[in-house]
Amino acid sequence: MSTDLFNEHFKDNYFLQSVIDSIEEGVVVQNKEGTIIGFNTKALEILLLNEKELFGKTSYDEMWNAILEDGSVASGEQHPISVTLKTGQPQTNVLMQVNMFNRGARWLNINSRLIHIGDDVFAFANFSDVTDMVQTNQSLTLEKQQRKISEKKFSNVFKYSSIGKAILSPEGEIMDVNDSLCNMLGYSREELFQNGLKNICDEADYAENAALTRQMLTSELKKVEKEIRFTKKDGNRCWATVTTSLVRDDARNPQFFISQIQEITELKQLNKDLEIQNRELLKTQMALEKKVSQLKEFAGIITHDVRGPAHNIRKMLEMYEVTEDPELKQASLDYLKKVSADLTNNLNELVQILQIQMEKDIPKSECSFEEIINSVCLQLQETINQKKAVIHTDLQAGTLLYPRVFLQSIIYNLLSNSLKYVQPDQPPVIEIKTFRDITGICLTVKDYGLGIDMKRFGHMLFRFQKSFHSGFDSKGIGLYLIKNQIEDQGGTISAESEPNKGITFTVRF
Repeated sequence: MSTDLFNEHFKDNYFLQSVIDSIEEGVVVQNKEGTIIGFNTKALEILLLNEKELFGKTSYDEMWNAILEDGSVASGEQHPISVTLKTGQPQTNVLMQVNMFNRGARWLNINSRLIHIGDDVFAFANFSDVTDMVQTNQSLTLEKQQRKISEKKFSNVFKYSSIGKAILSPEGEIMDVNDSLCNMLGYSREELFQNGLKNICDEADYAENAALTRQMLTSELKKVEKEIRFTKKDGNRCWATVTTSLVRDDARNPQFFISQIQEITELKQLNKDLEIQNRELLKTQMALEKKVSQLKEFAGIITHDVRGPAHNIRKMLEMYEVTEDPELKQASLDYLKKVSADLTNNLNELVQILQIQMEKDIPKSECSFEEIINSVCLQLQETINQKKAVIHTDLQAGTLLYPRVFLQSIIYNLLSNSLKYVQPDQPPVIEIKTFRDITGICLTVKDYGLGIDMKRFGHMLFRFQKSFHSGFDSKGIGLYLIKNQIEDQGGTISAESEPNKGITFTVRF
């Protein structure tokens, strides 16, 4: 290219800007008044600015927020380009950190010099982003300082720690021990060096711990914590928690193990005693909860199961008072005697059980299904007669070892439910069956009464105070009570039913 043609290109501002933009460093040009009149794209990229934010600014603007290498805040006069304008001297490799509008701190390596074009003087600065290099150098310096501090701290912590410490070679040989470990085990430093930890540890504990620490050498584990039994110099055995870590050099080569050894003999004994106390406390708590539950059940039995016989007694008294027939009066009186005697016996049995309940479990006895069913039917005789109920029994299993008061309550509630929820104008038919299957002795009570919709109400059938038919004297307690009684003895109760097709209860004792 001829000189004339080259000079002609340099008169083209677009050409000059293209040349400046091709430079891989940031470039800023200021006039002699210190105002920025030119810059390249790289300068905007490094400073995180746009053209409007940089053009026309000076080195004295607060936006620079600059810091020198020694950490002091740089004033406008200290900026390299300001120094060059003031002194005429070039500035070379000046390190400054700038944070334009708090958009991110950047370390810059800045060079500045004067350029003369005709009679005009300009300051030209070129700079590069050296943040990574500066941060790396700072990190290395800080790391060296911290390493010296760490080594001093480690030495002091190891020597003066109240916890026993030992430094072991990668092969497991003792390299150093502190006074706390010597005091804990009763050996001198020389004796520990001579014996090694292997010879004063439980053999099985040491072998297991050694196997784990060897895994650290292959980087499988970073730390091992193990409870180990030691034999002290006086012959006494002690428990200690041994926590071992592996120290490596910068090349990741194993240097030594450091173990912290803290005696926990008393703590283990305390934990053992605490576990025994907790087990006893749990037994006591469970026993108390069971007693409370049983007392609630007995209270429910008394308040609920007495209602039926009491109602029958009241009806018989009314009949006795209004009838003039001597035979009917005598029959009513005889029935009252039987019901009251049976009720008295039941109440006496409940009272006896309640008296021993705080000390013993509910006593079981050999219960006759036939005897109890007859007793319940006697209590419900007035209702059975009134509704002309037909009760069929099929007692393939004759007896059951069970708390009598519970079995009485279960049969009473299931039978009274079948007598209560009957089809209108139809005498109730009730089937009571006992049998054995693979689970043991079972009881079913089946009727052909109103039944319930199991899809809608089956999940609530045995809940407290739940009733599913309106217009009946029902408090929703009976099924809740017997479910608790059955489950308390380890059994289950289930039901199958459809609306207006009756219900079948199955009890598996």
